[in-house]
Amino acid sequence: MVKSELIHKLCNLHPNMIKKDIEKILDIVFSEITDALCRGENIEIRGFGTYKIIKRKARQGRNPKNSETVQIPAKKAIKWKMSKILYNKLNKNFTENKISVNN
Repeated sequence: MVKSELIHKLCNLHPNMIKKDIEKILDIVFSEITDALCRGENIEIRGFGTYKIIKRKARQGRNPKNSETVQIPAKKAIKWKMSKILYNKLNKNFTENKISVNN
């Protein structure tokens, strides 16, 4: 799903809201999440997951085109961990089969 599909789905779920208002709300939510991550804060969306900034150390890499050694600088990345609720929804058949086998 891309952002435009999400906006369309929300418009269908809430026909009394204007599409521009829904777009503005999503832009505010995403910008607040981005700003919080840039400040180094963790984001927790209950029932969905958590976002955390991790620091990757500088390391030696290899250019695949010519096999030259390249220095890769240190950088920040986002680590995402899904919630147990989302995990159980995604793996519903797996968890049900596992429970039924154990009984």
